[in-house]
Amino acid sequence: MLQSTPSLTEFDPTIIPYQYQVIEDIRKNFDYSNGKHEILLSGSVGSAKSILMAHIAVTHCLLYSGARVCLGRKALPDLKDTIFTKIIEHLDDERIKEGRDYTVNWTRASIKFSNGSEIISRSWADKKFKKFRSLELSALVIEELTENDSEYKQFYIEASARVGRLQHVPESFIIAATNPDSPSHWAYEYFINSDNPFRHVYYSVTTDNPFLPSWYIEQLKQQYDPKEAQRMIYGKWVSLISDVIYHQYDREGDTHFKKNIDWQVVPGVPIHICYDFNIGVGKPLSCCLFQYINGTFHFFDEIVIEGQRTQDSLEEMAARGLLDYPCTYIIHGDATGRHRDTRSRKSDYEIIENWLRNYHGKHGLIRMQIDVPRANPPVRERHNKVNSVMRNEAGEVRLQIYKRCKVLDKGFRLTHLKKGGQYIESEDYYQHITTAAGYGILSVLGKNNMDEPFIGEY
Repeated sequence: MLQSTPSLTEFDPTIIPYQYQVIEDIRKNFDYSNGKHEILLSGSVGSAKSILMAHIAVTHCLLYSGARVCLGRKALPDLKDTIFTKIIEHLDDERIKEGRDYTVNWTRASIKFSNGSEIISRSWADKKFKKFRSLELSALVIEELTENDSEYKQFYIEASARVGRLQHVPESFIIAATNPDSPSHWAYEYFINSDNPFRHVYYSVTTDNPFLPSWYIEQLKQQYDPKEAQRMIYGKWVSLISDVIYHQYDREGDTHFKKNIDWQVVPGVPIHICYDFNIGVGKPLSCCLFQYINGTFHFFDEIVIEGQRTQDSLEEMAARGLLDYPCTYIIHGDATGRHRDTRSRKSDYEIIENWLRNYHGKHGLIRMQIDVPRANPPVRERHNKVNSVMRNEAGEVRLQIYKRCKVLDKGFRLTHLKKGGQYIESEDYYQHITTAAGYGILSVLGKNNMDEPFIGEY
């Protein structure tokens, strides 16, 4: 059995047929005399795209002295964690030694080989696409192509124009890997709908990789909702957009909304309070509360009041007795709440923390935690995760809301995307509480394995 990342000499592309075909085409079948070739590896999760790109990049540098490969991804930290790390692991081989055959610069995510070839890295989250114009490349390797929407397409135009500038290197190619996205994505039109003979698409699915553990696909089915599973497990380019964002929410038959049931708080289990901070007409500060028990989110109360401020919401919670349970209270929410604004000298989370730490409930001072990321997650990621806990590909329902959460119920039923333009939610008053709930769900999923029973305090 091979390692999860085989070394240079351990790698055998004949085991997974599409890998062998890509290498055969690059090394033998492509005619580079009339220009560079562009390759898209379109594959589902775990279909071994990254190791293939790592192998092609390294062997390109070893085969041709003075070659220059550029690794690209939207954000440099993500690049270092993925394709660059994969290349370093691939170079861990008895026949090639660091210090003798190559040197590594982790800060710049670059590698210099003893034959004069090199691997360099570039990112473009800053939208400074013209930085590519100084490069002369023999190959370009791009990780997660579809994380770049049309706003970032310019990077591809600028970077690809730099490939083919080293005439002494016979190979000249761009290879990009991605999970499938919507057919409306520019990459679909550019590669899949193209009849350009210099553009090639290779498809792969999770089951192509025989080295994955037997439980892996079943775990993926628990992670993704049925629509997202079409992309991430079965490798299909399908749209996730429907008339509403939370397309897995089902109000009928009490599947998700227990409209006649009042949740009984379980003592000792943390209560999570989720915030989306707004003050304005039609934009109420919204928060909701849940307990996470045995892998299921139980949303049992909400506070949505037009014009309320952060302290108002806390006073309302206290008046309802929501802060009198013997448990830890965990605060989640909008990352922008960390910032001070003109309404107060303190941030929203400073206000919450100071107020709660001085509040005496029935059981004395409150135990609390602030669990808020430094930046909000991508909107699509939040929507997909919420849909996956509503119902995943395995058919499991892991979200329940109860009779007091009438606005949250309406938000899950009706929140939709704005027509045209970027991927932006509608600004109806009920949308904000679904955003708050999503922040809480993502925070918990980042710390717990949903597939293992959980009850009690963190």
